[in-house]
Amino acid sequence: MKINLQIVAGNEAVAAFYESLGYAVEPRVSMGKRIQANIPSHDL
Repeated sequence: MKINLQIVAGNEAVAAFYESLGYAVEPRVSMGKRIQANIPSHDL
């Protein structure tokens, strides 16, 4: 089993915290795309 975390680049305090728990930085590219069209809005 594996847990992956994503933190904002430059957030050294958080990176250090997770590294102290045994997490390691892996060379990966995280890609995302915001989409707005065709998403129904639900008014509460």
